[in-house]
Order: sequence, then structure tokens, then C-alpha cells
Amino acid sequence: MRNFLLLILLVGAVACSQADRELAHIQVHEWGVLTWNNGTAVLASVPGEPAPEQDTPDLPPDGGGMLLRAPVLYFHGPAFSGTVTVKTANGSIFDIYPPVPDEDRDNNHVSWTADFGYDPIEEYPDFHGMAPGEWNYDLWRLDYPLSITRADGWGDKFLYYETAPATTDFLPYRPGIESLCEEYMGIEAILIKSTDDGFSYSHCTLRDIVYGGDIETLEMNSNDLLGILYGWSVGNIDFDEVEVLWNTWSSWIQSDHANESAYSNGLVMYLIPAELTDNLSVIAVTTDTPQYLVDISRYLLVAMPL
Repeated sequence: MRNFLLLILLVGAVACSQADRELAHIQVHEWGVLTWNNGTAVLASVPGEPAPEQDTPDLPPDGGGMLLRAPVLYFHGPAFSGTVTVKTANGSIFDIYPPVPDEDRDNNHVSWTADFGYDPIEEYPDFHGMAPGEWNYDLWRLDYPLSITRADGWGDKFLYYETAPATTDFLPYRPGIESLCEEYMGIEAILIKSTDDGFSYSHCTLRDIVYGGDIETLEMNSNDLLGILYGWSVGNIDFDEVEVLWNTWSSWIQSDHANESAYSNGLVMYLIPAELTDNLSVIAVTTDTPQYLVDISRYLLVAMPL
């Protein structure tokens, strides 16, 4: 009987050990918004920034100078040391935060090596306008994601990179499209239009927008729009991270987009399906000992002209 009890305890200990290992996942959360700037695509964390000149030899002549400013990356889970790499086969990477040595980046990839842990950041870097999107950094510095520190003394709560894609043809719906793949017809969308009385919105599907449907028009309501975005984030990124996105983009989404000629007919917003996000860029994390499993969740919205 005693041996049987010892066996039960041993099996239980092994099971707990396995469960602990299974729970020890690093979670990477990414958010951003893909917009159209003067007819070209822009995926950004920061609204209102002008698209830079695109003269890299990696872009095709007819690439249209499309700009992909990829969004903020947060890290959750156990403390670890390792390397985060972002690659793209669709265009080039041209701006990052924080900067890295030349050997850790080229036109198509960037790698950051750092410690990711629970120690608070005592003093954040002060670049005096030299870093991309720097005016939003205080907003993006959430308390609970892992702190990121490097051997050179740099420390912050997120990573950031920008890329210029050659094409966005992989998207389920984009300006001017006349048909829709069956598997993406049910994707929820937000439709925002300007009226004589201000702005209105509709909560519908891509099918309704492409093929026509009974779309209910509602009075603009910030809480309702944020609630929809929360719903799209379930099982993806945290509500606080969605709120940071909203606080960054809400003015542009609700009204300021109308100042851009591309949006004269309205704005369509939807979440890019997870299986399509690698067409924009690919994120990889390698850890030193111990080696952890890595889960990557990407919350990339499209906010395109109607």
C-alpha cells in the first residue's frame, strides 16, 4: 500500500512538473492599424505621420511606395534572456526602436538581444525626438508586460519596428475590390461615414460592404466602438493593450481620417485574420536556457477607405 501511495505521489509530481512546463510560455502581443495614406497602405502605431520616401532597391518600381509601420510589441510570461527577430519577405524594414548595431539588421530583418524580466525601469531613454513615435512612449509603457533591458543600459517596456511592404494583395478586402473570398465574408467590420450632422457608424460584415446588405446606421459612440474592438481582441491581446491602441488612434478613427482625401467616402475597419499577418512580417523569439515555448498574438486592424 505504501509503495502504491509513493507511486501516486510520484506520478502527481511528474504531472505537476509537466503542467508547469506547459504553462511556462512566453507570450508576445502585437497591435497596429493599417491605413491608406494618399492611396498607399500604411500600417502604423502612430496616426498622422507622413509616409517617408521609398527609394530602396528591394521595392518593385510599381510598389507604390507603400509603407508598413508595424506596431508595438509587448512580452508576457516568465523572465528570460533571448533574441527577438522580425523579418519580412514583402518589402523592407527601415526604422526600429531601440536601435541595434548594423550587424543585427538589414533591409529585411532586425534582431534585438536583451533580458526580459520583472524589474522596473528606473529611467526611460530620452531621445529628444530622435526615436520613431517617441511622443507616444509614455502611453505605450504599460506596467505589467515584461521589462526589456540590454547590456548597454537601455530599458523600456516594448519594441517597435517599421516596414514598407511591396503589396497588400493578400488582404480579404481592400479599396476597390469587387468580390470577396467565401471564408472571409463573415468577418466583422466597422463602417464610419461623415454626415451633415457629424459622423455615424455601422457594425456589419465584409459581405454587407462588398455585396450590399441591411446595414444599420448608428450615432457615433466612442464606448460602443471600443466595445467592438474589445470583442475582437478576446483570446488575442489584453484589454489594456486594446485601450492603448484606442487612446492612440481614437481621434483619427472617429473623425480625423476625414481630413485625408483617400477617406472622402468613409472608412472601413476590420481585424486582419491571424493566418494572413505573416504576409506583413514574421516575428520569432529564441530564448537562452531555459528554453520556453513562445505564443505570438497579433492584433492588426485595417482602417481603409470605403
